[in-house]
Amino acid sequence: MRDETPMIHVLGNATVDLTLNLSTLPLAGETVLARTLARGPGGKGLNQAVAAARAGAQVRLIAPVGTDAEARILTLALKAEPGLETRWRRADHPTDLSCIWVAEDGENMIASTAHCARAIGPDEVPELLGDLLPDDILVVQGNLGEETTRAACIYARAAGTLVLFNTAPIDWPAERTAALADIVVSNLPEAEAITGRGGLPAARALAAIARRAAIVTLGAEGAILADARGETRLPAPRVTARDTSGAGDTAVGYLAAALARGEELIPAVRLALAAASLSVTRDGIFGAIPRREELG
Repeated sequence: MRDETPMIHVLGNATVDLTLNLSTLPLAGETVLARTLARGPGGKGLNQAVAAARAGAQVRLIAPVGTDAEARILTLALKAEPGLETRWRRADHPTDLSCIWVAEDGENMIASTAHCARAIGPDEVPELLGDLLPDDILVVQGNLGEETTRAACIYARAAGTLVLFNTAPIDWPAERTAALADIVVSNLPEAEAITGRGGLPAARALAAIARRAAIVTLGAEGAILADARGETRLPAPRVTARDTSGAGDTAVGYLAAALARGEELIPAVRLALAAASLSVTRDGIFGAIPRREELG
């Protein structure tokens, strides 16, 4: 039996990241030489779970991995994270891999496999999420299959658990899942793709789909929080970016941790933006996610 301390359950993917640092991102058909190569844990589900744990929350990551050396890399890396427990679902596929290209100005391109992520079926949700409590939070993204993600949201709603849905990556229509979520987090291109509207109207339209609120992130410009009361523009701290990959995952994890502590949405989003802004001043993703004490 677990105690009743609110827990964040992150149902998502876990990958091994291969990061290449480049002078510029390659054009179509172009070959460029990397300055450095780094290998480490990643994946949106894993990153968001790590961010929430480093923000001080009790977190459980539920993710599919293979039975290979890459899965052991992930297991060893996460053992050192206080407040984070893992519930691996072993899949008959190699552990998923992300290839990340990062330019000198911090811009990035990412491609990931999802064979492990898509190995979880909707029928497995009750076993994987069987101990959700009403004060808990479920965090999901777009890496798992649509029906599995929807089944998880429906299961969490029946348990009275708050559902936070990060729409990235968009690989299937997100509207039906967004309608099951209490809070939806999208970047602006995702919000525009989902709603068919641009700019602020996209945030308003996304908030009309979600059960409680929508948060549309704007990169260096901060975020828009939209709910039934209207829209609030929240600026991000001004920083010099080194690597913007993983900023959205850091924001989602910190947002979930703040909500688990009972914070209101506006201060929760401010904290998420501060954490994301600090993360982009560092190289990489996993090692760049800050701990709560670094934010003052």
